[in-house]
Amino acid sequence: MLSVVPEMTIHYHHSTIEARKQPFEFIEFLFRKGAHLFIYAMLAVCALFALVRTRWKLGFKLLLAIVYVIGIASADEWNQARSVERTSAMQDIVLDSIGGFLGLVVLILCLAMFRKIRRNSALRRGEVP
Repeated sequence: MLSVVPEMTIHYHHSTIEARKQPFEFIEFLFRKGAHLFIYAMLAVCALFALVRTRWKLGFKLLLAIVYVIGIASADEWNQARSVERTSAMQDIVLDSIGGFLGLVVLILCLAMFRKIRRNSALRRGEVP
């Protein structure tokens, strides 16, 4: 198993995880942080969908969605700072914000791709989009 684990060391909060020496802790760390990225990506997408019916421009809606994600991530870390069993780290706010940003980027790319597919399909049928 150790042959597939990279030679990598992660410094996080007040701990160090060496992938080769602590393979299970390393995988668990990656899984937890990947979950942060995914959950906050979905939160940003949901926040944007909540703003769909407003008359604001798309750029402002995207900004509001990111501000919302940063606010929720900050509140989560503030809450964790008050818990004995949890650790609070600014790195998590940055990670959560990156997750929100990536979620919005993926959504915009998917919407653009679907719009292009629909337009090409309409052109093939002889319709004017």
